[in-house]
Amino acid sequence: MIGRLKSRVKERIKTRLRRALGSPVSADDPLAHVVIAGGTLSDWLEFDQGEWNRRVSDLVDALEPEGVRWLTLVPVSAGMDTAGGPTDRLTELESHIDKALRHQRSRVQVVVRPEPNGRERFARVVDRLRTDDLARGVHATTSEQAIARALLAPADVEPDLVVVLGPPDTLPTSLVWELAYSEIVFLDISWRDISSEHVQMAVDDFRRRNRRFGGIDA
Repeated sequence: MIGRLKSRVKERIKTRLRRALGSPVSADDPLAHVVIAGGTLSDWLEFDQGEWNRRVSDLVDALEPEGVRWLTLVPVSAGMDTAGGPTDRLTELESHIDKALRHQRSRVQVVVRPEPNGRERFARVVDRLRTDDLARGVHATTSEQAIARALLAPADVEPDLVVVLGPPDTLPTSLVWELAYSEIVFLDISWRDISSEHVQMAVDDFRRRNRRFGGIDA
């Protein structure tokens, strides 16, 4: 009994070490969830319906052959003063996004979040989880798993790859949780100019890396 317990403990330690130090990513390793942070909210508002349809379709066509199940799109930042909010334009943007998503027929499920403030969204989700617990008469003990499910929903898996459109010295304000364990690839191009070739470049970069899952190389 003691021998089996020691063996299990050793195996768990080895697993944690492998995750921390990373292991080579091969072409056969799953790439289930990709996040693309590109353009500002202001850039998104400039896209008409046709441009949104083409943008989503092009990205899906590039990622479907890689076995990707989830694609999440977020802006890198607001790019404008959102206090008070350009309500009419945001409503139009949401309509464009909804129609672009309904236009898709693919194994890749697309989530688009026009929310430029990741910290604000994180706080809102945690507050909602606690409120729900209290409403059910449950002691509010929000877990990491519950937060992940709520933040990533409807996606059911953490991002493997986050592609950031922009210089490598600036992280997107729209992401907080998703940056912790994902591999990040920076492409210094604009939201308007991204193509399937750029997406493939990011995937190829991902395949060549040692996955660290938030750890550092030895």
